[in-house]
Amino acid sequence: SRQRLKALGYRAQLQRKGQKNHPLSEWEKQGNRRRSRIRIRVEYVFGSHLQGAGTLLVRCIGLVRARVKIGLRNLAYSMARLGFLAGAC
Repeated sequence: SRQRLKALGYRAQLQRKGQKNHPLSEWEKQGNRRRSRIRIRVEYVFGSHLQGAGTLLVRCIGLVRARVKIGLRNLAYSMARLGFLAGAC
C-alpha cells in the first residue's frame, strides 16, 4: 500500500487517470509525462525480449540456468542496441 511505501521512504510512481467529471490537473499531467519517459524505456526492453524470443517465460531447470538465459537475452539486446546506435552516428 502507499502508506507502507511512504513509511519505508519510497514514493509511489503510479500514473494518474482522469475521470469523466474530474479531468487531470496540469500538475498531474506533468507527473504522468515525467513517469512515462522512464517507463517507456523499460517497457521497450521487455517488448524487444518478447518480440525476439516469442515469450518472456524462461523455461529451464535451476536458477543458474535461468539467470544465464536472461543474461544472454540482455546481452543480445544490448548488442543490437549498440549496433543501431553506432550505425546512426
